[in-house]
Amino acid sequence: MQAVSFLFFNIILPIFIPIIAGYLLQRKFPLNVSTLTKVQFYIFIPALLFTTIYKTELNSSLLYSLIIANVVIFIALWIVCLWCAKFLKLDAVRRSAFLNSVCFYNSGNYCIPLVQLLYHTPFAFSVQIVVMLVQQLLTNTVGVMNASSADRSWKSAVLENFRMPMTYAVVIAVICRWLSIDIPTPLWTSMDLMAQGLVPTALITLGAQLASTRLYIKSFKVIASNAMRLLGSPVIAAVICWGLGLSGVAAQVVIICAASPSAVNSVLLAIEYKSDPVFASQTVFLSTLLSILTMPVVIAMVQLM
Repeated sequence: MQAVSFLFFNIILPIFIPIIAGYLLQRKFPLNVSTLTKVQFYIFIPALLFTTIYKTELNSSLLYSLIIANVVIFIALWIVCLWCAKFLKLDAVRRSAFLNSVCFYNSGNYCIPLVQLLYHTPFAFSVQIVVMLVQQLLTNTVGVMNASSADRSWKSAVLENFRMPMTYAVVIAVICRWLSIDIPTPLWTSMDLMAQGLVPTALITLGAQLASTRLYIKSFKVIASNAMRLLGSPVIAAVICWGLGLSGVAAQVVIICAASPSAVNSVLLAIEYKSDPVFASQTVFLSTLLSILTMPVVIAMVQLM
């Protein structure tokens, strides 16, 4: 109990204070959330990815294991959610929103500061970056196809990833590491400075996004989605990490990320493709609030591994 309270006050609370600040700021002085998101998407995240991957401590074997683990976790979640959707008798539109709300989680503006505050090591953060990249790839392919009900081809969904600046940041960083290219000090300093701007901006943006979301519990299905996201997902992730032989800090980070709230992108996809945006908004908002209670417990448990 003492460990849980320590984690709440020293890890979770520092994350939620900027989120609350963003929420209140959006209520008082409406912000352009789209602009804030673009600043992160085109400047802060690519800078963070480049600097992290360039100095990462991950070897190729561990990188391969992390990618496999995250893909298997996603597949397992998807299969379980299909069964739950059938049990709950969801129609096609609601099933699409349900699947995206559970299978895609906030691996970016929630997990980035969480892992940084929790571990303070490049290794742990590199693991988190791999989780985020896999989630981003799956969101832009499977997530889009699921939300659009096959209105978009697999080819166009895959090509969407090559329009993202983070893809090129990763490729350039890998090439620079492979060729042992030294980054000029002024360029590295500016990239590092931009990377440091992501965490506060991401948390404030998340708060502003939540301020634009209506919270009311319309049905048991929202609770079911949150239970799967916050409780079922980390259990599945723990079993898969154990089965694949993934252990230590790497497994801890994967499981902690798997216990994070539903991704805000699931709302954006639902709005874009008219896939029950009200349900998607409820699941994101409520799962973010409930994670205040569930995340310290998950962290305390995985640290015993």
